[in-house]
Amino acid sequence: MGFTSEFGRRDLVKRTAAIGLISVPTMTALSACATGGGDDTKQVEKGKKSAKNPLAVNESAGLDVVIFDGGFGDEYAKAAQAEYVKAYPKTDGKIKHSATQKIQAKLAPRFNGGTPPDLIDNSGAEQMDFGTLVSKDQLTDLRELLDAPSLDDPNKKVRDTLRPGVLEMGQFEGDEVWVLYYAYTIYGVWYSKSLLAKHGWEYPQTWDEMLALCKEAKKQGIAGWTYPGKYPYYLPFSLYPFIAKIGGRETLDAIDNLEPNAWKHDAVKAAFEAYHE
Repeated sequence: MGFTSEFGRRDLVKRTAAIGLISVPTMTALSACATGGGDDTKQVEKGKKSAKNPLAVNESAGLDVVIFDGGFGDEYAKAAQAEYVKAYPKTDGKIKHSATQKIQAKLAPRFNGGTPPDLIDNSGAEQMDFGTLVSKDQLTDLRELLDAPSLDDPNKKVRDTLRPGVLEMGQFEGDEVWVLYYAYTIYGVWYSKSLLAKHGWEYPQTWDEMLALCKEAKKQGIAGWTYPGKYPYYLPFSLYPFIAKIGGRETLDAIDNLEPNAWKHDAVKAAFEAYHE
């Protein structure tokens, strides 16, 4: 089917935070109570600020990193950690790395106890709510990092190497940037051309034709639509663009802005009824 939409990624993130159904992989620096990678709860002292160390990193302190164990894997984090050790050799062996799908269950007690990791990938069906973390002042403002020289080109700030909209997605209220999104993607719905050809079926051009084809497929023991049953929160990835296709971007803006009766818009009703069919 290939449904797409031109609504902003920040709007999508704002909406997901509000209803908690889908997520975008994120990386957030946390140092409300940095522990240096161990079980010690003492605050780690800063290092000496210099051209090679613009963020005054403690060059002998470790890191505690927790990564969501999802489709992106965790090699990207391990590669970044290797670069960190290369820049600060005294941290070798002091990086505590773990990967889990139980982000909320494993990390909420640590946040509430004042011992969060230094860096997390907060994603998946059991991610923590960003709005709650921000409201409780449990995240670090990333603007100092964003204004530092970038690794590949010191003449450019980190913020100048990011794609449009990334910084705004990590803001909630004010100029602070709490979240840094590292994946930029497009969602869509895919169909099997070879399967249609195998059964002599034509690609449906209308919704009614699609429903008729689904009925025919069901007779062959084939589901018309499928999605990961273990992780049904993926389904809204196509539902929201579908709403926008029916009612325009303003329908999503109304939802994002929590306008009265936004969820009762005719486009929303039509989309949900269509998916129910």
